[in-house]
Amino acid sequence: MHPTIDLNLFELPVYTALVMLGAGLGLFAAYTFLRVRSRRAASLPVFLDGALIVFAAGWVGARAYHVAMHWDYYAARPEEIAQPGLGGLGIRGAFIAGFIALAIYARARGLRFGKLADAAALGLALGQAVGWVGALVQGANYGVVSDSLIALDQPDLYGLIAPRFPLQHVEIVLFASLFVGLFVLALQKPRAGTLFLVYLLVASAANFALGFQRGDETAFVGALRADQVADVALGILALAGWVRWAVQREGNVG
Repeated sequence: MHPTIDLNLFELPVYTALVMLGAGLGLFAAYTFLRVRSRRAASLPVFLDGALIVFAAGWVGARAYHVAMHWDYYAARPEEIAQPGLGGLGIRGAFIAGFIALAIYARARGLRFGKLADAAALGLALGQAVGWVGALVQGANYGVVSDSLIALDQPDLYGLIAPRFPLQHVEIVLFASLFVGLFVLALQKPRAGTLFLVYLLVASAANFALGFQRGDETAFVGALRADQVADVALGILALAGWVRWAVQREGNVG
């Protein structure tokens, strides 16, 4: 039985509430950044339109990604596909769909994508830190059974308690630390797009490594989780961005 919040008219799963809280805090962080770095993008109508589009695309992408990664389960329970409150949002799906939506929106409104992406990076780091608290409460995205000294007695998504690698705890610390690091970097006013590339590279590399400690079921590609394959692809994208910058800098110097 997963914890819920009684709102009189209905009960809201704590997992869903924390994911919503993380999204709200992430939006606030992104808006605050844009207020300083891009007044035009921080115009309330422009920001809210973009946030709505990206949030809608990200939510659909997150759910679609999770369902695809657990298709054997959902094929037998199609009525649960439209019930994300039961658990099941894939951040990689949210990132990919949201990234595409943000790029399209920036082009349509004539906004600098780099600044929007930097704002999104701050929001994502903060939102994921809170979202992983939801995963901890829900028992979702749990760690492997382990005899490590840092293992904790924790439940899986089905309530089965065992000594597990504290994956959710590590992810909370990871993204909270990443948010603080990005915030400090933002104070240095780096080139537009820097925060986004740092976020993408750190998050991808860390999640790839932590993927070996995940115990929840998912699709596999050879010996790797499908999540890890996505992490590799996103990490390559970040590295390509850095290489492109380096080449441009060389060209400007020459």
